[in-house]
Amino acid sequence: MDAHDKERRAIENEIDRLKARLEEVRRTRNLQRAKRRKAPHPVVALVGYTNAGKSTLFNWLTRSDVVARDQLFATLDPTMRAVDLASGQRIILSDTVGFISDLPTQLVAAFRATLEEVLEADLILHVRDAAHEDADSQRDDVLDVLAELGVSEDDGAPVIEVMNKIDLLSEDERQTLSVLARAGRAAAARTIEDPLRAGVSAVSGEGVEDLLAMIDEILTADRRGYSISIDAADGAARAFLHEHGDVALMREGEADVTIEVRLTDKAFGQFRKLFPTATIETQRERPRLTA
Repeated sequence: MDAHDKERRAIENEIDRLKARLEEVRRTRNLQRAKRRKAPHPVVALVGYTNAGKSTLFNWLTRSDVVARDQLFATLDPTMRAVDLASGQRIILSDTVGFISDLPTQLVAAFRATLEEVLEADLILHVRDAAHEDADSQRDDVLDVLAELGVSEDDGAPVIEVMNKIDLLSEDERQTLSVLARAGRAAAARTIEDPLRAGVSAVSGEGVEDLLAMIDEILTADRRGYSISIDAADGAARAFLHEHGDVALMREGEADVTIEVRLTDKAFGQFRKLFPTATIETQRERPRLTA
């Protein structure tokens, strides 16, 4: 066997190894999705071109230790973590394998299988390398794959385009990005083609709190805030609020418990019907992104 044949055999073996790992990931993800359907927590999926900084951002958002390195398929095993937002809303943050262009034909189907999580996400974070010279081309590659997966303008999840690595931009470039991001908050359709935008540095953490606030607002837009006082012994009412709402604060007194919670109109109606003796005060709504 000559050197060329050995090299070809090595490449084929590596492709087979990656395909096997991708299939294992797909089976694992199917089990995870089935388990998560039983939990009432929205899923936020991170997608993006390889080396855009998805895993570094994931680490910052979750304070976890997921591998983050400049290497193709570094995030082959998509990772999931629970994150509690400021409103009390708990989300499941999902990191995915990085996109690349000109993927070998043998890997295309398996690669896309690992991205099926995106189809069931409640919110998509498209992480981009704002400092990359081919940033626009990379964006187009990602959008093409998402479109083929079935993420559409009409019925897809809302999208935030996270412009990462702003620490590598010039001051003028950062200002321009900031202005465009603010201007788009009122007019953006929040789709994959016309997303909200946020500038962050996953290395320094700059802009991450604003990003979390955007995520929080989008995922709780159909909920109102209430301050609800119930009898301290009323475990059923307390359990209902924790199960159906986003509990932000709970103050326990000797005779009663006051719970600050965000509820959908449907859940609020159910609560009032089930627990008519509760004292309820509607909280003033937080300023919205479009304000």
